[in-house]
Amino acid sequence: MAEYLFELGVEELPTTEVNGLKKQLEEKIVNLFNKEDLTFGELKVFFAPRRFGFYVKDLKDKQENKIVEKRGPSLKVAYDENKNPTKALLGFLKSNQASLEEVIEKENYIYIKKEIPGKTSREILREEFPKIVESLNFKKPMKWGSGKYSFVRIPHWILSVYNGEILEFEILGLKSSNKTFGHRFVKDEPIEISGIDDYVSKMKKYNVIPFEDERELFVKKQIEEFEKETGFIVEKDEELIKEVTILTEFPEILSGTFYEKYLSLPEELITVTIKHHQRSFTVFSENNITNKFISFTDSPTGKSEIIRKGYEKVINARLEDARYYYEKDLKVPLEKFNEKLKEMVFQKELGTLMDKVERIKKISEYICEKLKIAYSDKIRIFRTAQLCKADIASNVVYEFPELQGIMGRIYALKDNEDEKVAAGIEQHYWDVPEIVTGAIVAIADRVDTVVGSFLVGNIPTGSKDPFGLRKKVDTLFEIAIKYSWNIDLDELISYSAKLFDEKVPEELIQFLESRYELFHTSIRYDLARAVKSFWKKPLEGKLIIEALVKIVDQEEFQHLLIGFERVHNISKKFDKFEFDPTKFLEDAEKELLNKYIEIKPKVLNAVEDLDFEKALNYLVSLRPFIDDYFDNVFVMTKQDDIRMNRLAFLKNLDKLFLILGDLSKIERKI
Repeated sequence: MAEYLFELGVEELPTTEVNGLKKQLEEKIVNLFNKEDLTFGELKVFFAPRRFGFYVKDLKDKQENKIVEKRGPSLKVAYDENKNPTKALLGFLKSNQASLEEVIEKENYIYIKKEIPGKTSREILREEFPKIVESLNFKKPMKWGSGKYSFVRIPHWILSVYNGEILEFEILGLKSSNKTFGHRFVKDEPIEISGIDDYVSKMKKYNVIPFEDERELFVKKQIEEFEKETGFIVEKDEELIKEVTILTEFPEILSGTFYEKYLSLPEELITVTIKHHQRSFTVFSENNITNKFISFTDSPTGKSEIIRKGYEKVINARLEDARYYYEKDLKVPLEKFNEKLKEMVFQKELGTLMDKVERIKKISEYICEKLKIAYSDKIRIFRTAQLCKADIASNVVYEFPELQGIMGRIYALKDNEDEKVAAGIEQHYWDVPEIVTGAIVAIADRVDTVVGSFLVGNIPTGSKDPFGLRKKVDTLFEIAIKYSWNIDLDELISYSAKLFDEKVPEELIQFLESRYELFHTSIRYDLARAVKSFWKKPLEGKLIIEALVKIVDQEEFQHLLIGFERVHNISKKFDKFEFDPTKFLEDAEKELLNKYIEIKPKVLNAVEDLDFEKALNYLVSLRPFIDDYFDNVFVMTKQDDIRMNRLAFLKNLDKLFLILGDLSKIERKI
């Protein structure tokens, strides 16, 4: 077994490229080893700001020899009339270094068996790994060397050590060696490496933690130690912790303070200012924000006091800017900012942000009427819709877009707006708002964006979804289900399209159906297919799939699926529903008709009450009657009137089943 360590030293890696680089590298390495039949143990891809690479342990050091059978020319071509080998046969043997004694005649062709010696993993890595590195894709690659080379950033060294020895190759004009470099501020001379353990030890000695998970733990540990020593609580922003982890090779904590006068600013504004400009963390005493902050440096030089003062200077300056914008905004009522929305484009073909607000108001009113929302809540919802985008035109949100909605809430409260209106302004941006005012306006906002985008051709394709329409549609489903609102999305998008004087495009209907199917695949993919048409009423679809989960594997229901499939398949191309019971000739069809007449109103009543478990159990009671029907009734009789009558009846039966989804999509186990 072997071990191998690779590291490529580069100029500062962009944070936007790190995750893609790591994922690509790991996939390509695993694919290489699998393709070459090389088993391996621990594999770890790593990166830091100035390096990335991987190591592998317990790598099989050599492929097994392979016996392969190669086919040559046909017997007719391989021999002449006198059974002598032709040039075609001799050429085949020569090219494969074989003799006539090794020839096998089979299936009118010439074959030979050859033993191909396995390659060593050292050879495979030397030949294939440079291709892997040079095949990596990046969003914005950099070119150098008169444009000859293109990569994420300019490389400076290659560490390549296989079982303690240099594995030689060349990548992007650089030759590999057994040397790397420590932290740029600690040791800027080459460090010789003999293997994985030696690498880990020496990197730690020279202030580099090459492994992302270890750096993240190191950051969190220092935060915990700070809290224990001071008694303060640090806001542990996971996104910021990961950003610090990506940006540092050896993150070291430092704490600082800003002027107390800025504590009069809203907590969210202080937090975003400190995070946005200095990637620093706010500090709390119990539940109150303090004028302290903590940061992480990547400069283990012992000059922490100078660095701390630099952080404090910048943070105080940025907070002063924030204070200026905030106080300027407070001079104007929130609703006044709507005037500026008339000059701000939402999407070129869809008008201004104020146009969007007017549509949101109308859609919100439509939803309130359909859901019979109480009058008091309705008034709050209309006010929330009126103010939902106003803060976009504020000075603070212009400088700090992350505070969109949050500043709307803050300014609304300053203007003495209803608390539920203020909360709704913020929450309508959430995936699932916690209050009704936010939830209704959230639906209206997303419906308007989704419908408008499809109408002007801004449709998601592949991985491209610049307006986040997939997420917006999923959120529509989530909100309806959370609030148990049996809202009809089909009617809602039609109403939204009318506000543009348009009809709903077919592509949008297909998009909503596919999103609804994906929405439920985590439960069970065949059940998700069965209920995908319920995108129109997402609450009903959710309740149906929950009812199906309880019953789908029961033997009686599995037998019912067989019967339904026969009903569905034989009637699906038939389009008439009128039938005459007096033309039923067989006892089995009369009995099925009577049972159908008995349970149909029960099924419909259960569906109306959204009790889909009860409705499914009513359908299960049809099972023996359906089985008896197909055992004793020949549907496709030559007598036209009888055949048409039977098909029409089965069409009605099929329609009753389809009220609960397309059960033919459910996989049977019997």
